[in-house]
Amino acid sequence: MSFMRSIRSACSKRLIFQQQTATRFLTTSTVVPKRVVTCSLSNNKTNLSRMFLTRRGLFTTVPMRQTYNAASLTIDQYHQVSDETLDHIDETLETIGEEVDLPGFDIEYAQGVMTIKLGEHGTYVLNKQPPNQQIWLSSPKSGPKRYDFDKEHKKWFYHRDNHTLDELLNEELSEIFGQPIDVLEGFDV
Repeated sequence: MSFMRSIRSACSKRLIFQQQTATRFLTTSTVVPKRVVTCSLSNNKTNLSRMFLTRRGLFTTVPMRQTYNAASLTIDQYHQVSDETLDHIDETLETIGEEVDLPGFDIEYAQGVMTIKLGEHGTYVLNKQPPNQQIWLSSPKSGPKRYDFDKEHKKWFYHRDNHTLDELLNEELSEIFGQPIDVLEGFDV
């Protein structure tokens, strides 16, 4: 019972508790925990953090990702949202390409396929997949991903870990261009 008392004292009364067994912890410097407790608001829409309780009673708070749900779109809605998203990314990267001198930079966008050439950093390809209602990304850094659209949050997300298309592109392209980049800055569907 000391395990549950520790958890209850660490989480507020409005939170619900769910125990899971942890098989491994991603940080190598941390002792592998015996149990993982997920604390979330009672409305179950926003997860605040995960608390890891080790054998020694130590815990760490790790922020959790927003959860997304794939929307059921009509084919016209899918084309509208995906076209607007890719158009905005194209315009943003064209503007950045004019401001920053990156050898080998070129961007092409036609018929739902965007190719972003970044010289020695490789080539990114974004393309529409209407049968699946997805946008596919091929990244030289993180590999291939398939993004679904969440209507409520207006985001393209990867279902395996809930990261968004713009998060990944912003992170990887900011590193390549050497400045902060927001490919969907000012974008609203």
